[in-house]
Amino acid sequence: MEKSKLIELVRSFSTREWSAFQDFVRSPYFNRNPVLIRFCEFLAAQAPDFKALHPEKAFAALFPGEPYQDAALKHAMSFLLKLGEQFIGQMQYERNEVLPEYFTLKGLVERELEKHYHYLYDRTVQKQLNRERRDAIFHYEQYMLANLEANRLSHSTARVFNDHVQRTADQLDYFYLAEKLRCTCYMLTSQVVLATPYNLQLVDEITRFIKQYPMPDEAPSIHAYFHIFQLLRQENAHSDFEALKKLLVSHESRFSREELAEIYEYAINFCNLQILKLKEPFVEEALNLYIKGVESGILLQKEKLSPWHFKNMIKLALRLERFEWTEHFILQSKHLLETGFQEDAYYYNLAELYYYTGRLDDAMLHLNKVEFTDIHYNLGSKVLLVKIYYETEASNALESLLDSFKNYLQRNKIISEELRRSYINFISLVRRILRASPAQYPALREKAQQLPLLSSKNWLLRILE
Repeated sequence: MEKSKLIELVRSFSTREWSAFQDFVRSPYFNRNPVLIRFCEFLAAQAPDFKALHPEKAFAALFPGEPYQDAALKHAMSFLLKLGEQFIGQMQYERNEVLPEYFTLKGLVERELEKHYHYLYDRTVQKQLNRERRDAIFHYEQYMLANLEANRLSHSTARVFNDHVQRTADQLDYFYLAEKLRCTCYMLTSQVVLATPYNLQLVDEITRFIKQYPMPDEAPSIHAYFHIFQLLRQENAHSDFEALKKLLVSHESRFSREELAEIYEYAINFCNLQILKLKEPFVEEALNLYIKGVESGILLQKEKLSPWHFKNMIKLALRLERFEWTEHFILQSKHLLETGFQEDAYYYNLAELYYYTGRLDDAMLHLNKVEFTDIHYNLGSKVLLVKIYYETEASNALESLLDSFKNYLQRNKIISEELRRSYINFISLVRRILRASPAQYPALREKAQQLPLLSSKNWLLRILE
């Protein structure tokens, strides 16, 4: 019973939500079955741990004095699960700032209650316009309201110019362009990291349209995602990066929290790509974006920081030789990670810090404690071990590690081809360095500089000095 879908669902309820759910189940509008009311009260008493859940005990609470019937209990669980899902949907509906009013307005139109409609319509439109947020959802809500009014006027008045039709079309365009660009940016990014073949449609047409018809300031999402699209498609899109940064400063309050997080991540990813091309100023650019994103909470999801962000921040800080800041961040920010990632992140990133500060034995000790819950930690750990074995002249261990690393890359099907190639090139160059004479180092150094996909390029260039 503890592992059922019902218990999994109600475990997600906060104390306030439990109280609201009980009111929901007691409401005759949603439920008239007294068994489900007793079931809800029984579960509320067991929350939040649900450790003493025995089917017989639950059945006795639902059907006092009756002999245990497994089928009856399962039926009650199924019906309460449906109520729980309905409750979650109702909460989401009520949290929306426009949908409840929209459907009320739609009902008022159907009942031809003109006076009621006009009052609520004007109030709803004004309330929405008074908000600063101007994300894609804002344009969709504007589209719904304008479309409702356009349809009402087309049925209630003579054939005259209806400016709400134009507004309907404009807001639909803004919503579509913002969402289409956002989805396209996601697909382009996924293709870089994972082997995910997406079908990119209408991309060139949208690009031409936006360049031909500049978008208004009231649609900052289109501007943001178009700049991001340019960052992903063009080799040197530094002007778009600067424009994106300015947009974040001047229009930050107009984006939803979710959009802001996405935009920050895209800006950081662009910096990371420039760093791979050895454009050092972007190291500090990326770290500053990270720090602002974490301190403001923009890069936190449910108050948690992704282990990938955590790892990247430390890599950037180490590259800038901010060792004290790095150690403080690792120790003080470990709690921001999900419990399942905390140990791996803690040990791996301390290993990185110890490697950079020359404490190679401590680095090895901490790497041995990493359990590889994430593919990035797995790949990063192997690269770090290669560096340590090379610098401590552990030749046999290094050769063995290079073999196993290459086999891992060839077997793993979820790593994108570009990422795989960057690590394969790293392994190949390390092998060539091991077998080369000092006279061959300049040629190998030139080879490393020319490779567009090469992991740990800076380290390879440094050892070839």
